Formats: sequence, structure tokens, C-alpha cells
Amino acid sequence: MNWNLEWMNHWFSGNDNPRWGSSSLTAAEAQICAQKAARVIDQINPDLLCLQEGPSATAEMDLFLRDHLNDQGAPKYEAIIGLDGGAQKLFVLRRLDGVFRAMDRATDPLTEGLAELWDADVNGDMLLEGYDFTRLPLVVDVDPIGGAPIRIVVLHTKSKFVRFGRQKWEDPNRRQEFVVQALEARRRISAEGFRLRTYLDALVAAEGDARIVVTGDWNDGPGRDLFERSYLTHNVADIVLGSTFTPELIFHHPLLAHVQTPSLFTARFDDYVDDVQDRPLLLDHFAVSPGLTPFVANAQIAHAAYDNEVEGDGRDRIQRPSDHRPIVLDLEAPLTG
Repeated sequence: MNWNLEWMNHWFSGNDNPRWGSSSLTAAEAQICAQKAARVIDQINPDLLCLQEGPSATAEMDLFLRDHLNDQGAPKYEAIIGLDGGAQKLFVLRRLDGVFRAMDRATDPLTEGLAELWDADVNGDMLLEGYDFTRLPLVVDVDPIGGAPIRIVVLHTKSKFVRFGRQKWEDPNRRQEFVVQALEARRRISAEGFRLRTYLDALVAAEGDARIVVTGDWNDGPGRDLFERSYLTHNVADIVLGSTFTPELIFHHPLLAHVQTPSLFTARFDDYVDDVQDRPLLLDHFAVSPGLTPFVANAQIAHAAYDNEVEGDGRDRIQRPSDHRPIVLDLEAPLTG
């Protein structure tokens, strides 16, 4: 299961000495959000849970696990935290009684190389400069009982967010300022997508049957927005999935194969650029390597579990478990023979 859990850091204060509540949410409000999220997770009961926008400290995640995701007082999950990301950390959680007997942070040279700078022109000045991920992908190797190891890559790309974006877009005197800032954000997303794809190509080239799942909030998805149509920016989902010129390296997108089109969205936001209110967007994805694709049994977007926890119109933070729906991938055991 993968889920962007909308600013979990606002649930807590104290970092390594955590307590419920923050300047954004009272302790009671934070617990309401946590309870809603925990009920969704419990209903799905995933063996592995990948999270974006997690809290800034493992101790804060442990507080959530202890108070809301426990089995007779004992936490049901253990956690690995991303190495950066500030107040929006990546996490992978393993259910202790699930099908994965172990998980470890990947430390091979290719993976550690993701933390290095690479050359990219992200501001459009035609000069290459050193760039790195907004949030370094969290790469974890998991060991399923009775199966071969699987590599999990959690990606949360740079946001498309532009500060005061609507006001700038709707002001003729500031629209060009908005366009410049929006294009830079999309160029950063593209740079991160290309760098990750280079890493995936290297993994599959080295081991053709490599078992890899890439997941997370990629802040992009199907369809072409204004900037892709008219300003020639790239679609990051297309980049991560791979090139049609190397079909043996293309990753499979199981949500497209298993979810009907009307339900194929993970978030709804007002799009003031294309003037579409409450636009359904598929921002959260799975990409499965060719060697693992034959073992995909099902994929879904957990609309029902999510909707059960929404109150009223869901606009207030305490009326919803998150602003994203979770996505779920079911794999059959990839046995080694």
C-alpha cells in the first residue's frame, strides 16, 4: 500500500520527544486525523506500507504506531525513514506479522549514487548546474517469506505548487511570473524523473529479472496540462515507466490495467489554470519491473476505505484522513524455483 498522508508532521511536536498536536492542529484534532488514517490502514491491512509526507522524526511515527496502529498495545509495524525531506519525510513500514520477514535500507553503490549531484538545467537559462532530489528516494529491499527479494523505491517528486499561484495566474500583470515559476517546478520534476529512470535502467540492465516496485506521489500523471501542451515540459510518469524504444526495460503500471477509468484518480484539486473545479487526478502510482510484472495479481485505489472516513464535504483537515487516496498492489509470491 502507498499513501501520501497529508502533512503528518502537523500531527506532532517535539521531534525526538514527540507529543500530539502542533501549531497547525490541536492534540485532539491531530488524534482525529490519526484515527481516521489508522482505520483506513487497518481495513486494508497491508504487509508493506509506503508513506509520503511523513513526520520529521522516527519517534513521531513510533508514537502514531503505538497509539493507533497496535495489536494489544504492541506496534504492528516497524519503520524505516527517508534520509532527507525535512518536514515531509518518506517512510516504509513493515507489518511484523505479515508476509515480509525482513526489510533493510538498500546500500549498494547504484542506490547510494542517487544522493549525488547531477547536471541539469532546471531554470531554463541553458546552463547546466548541479541538482539533487527534493526528497531523496527511499530504497528498501524486502524479503518475502517463500519468495525472492523485492526492491521498493519510494519517490515523492518536487511539488508543482507555486506560492500565491492563483492570485498570480488571475492577475494579467503577474501571470508571466507564475508561468516562469511553474515551469521551473516542472523542470525540477522532470529532472528527478530522468535521474530515477537512469537508475532503474541500470538495475534492469544488470539483472534482467530484477524485482522492483516504484511507488509514491509523483505529482504528475496521465493527461497533458497547459505546461506539457504548450511549454513542452515532460510528463514524469512517462519518464519513470520507460521508453518505447527499449521495450524490454518498460515498467508496468498496474493501476491502469485493473482500475476502471471513472475511478482512476487519487486526489481531487481545483485546477485554476485549465479552469476545472474539483479535478480528479492520478498523482500516486505503482511501476513494476518487467521481471516482477507476471506476479501482479491485482491493483486498486482504496476509494471505499477512504470515503468511509470522510465527514461532510471533507474540506476541513479533521474531516478527512488525507487529501490523497491510498493505492494498493497485490503480488503473488515470486518464487525462486
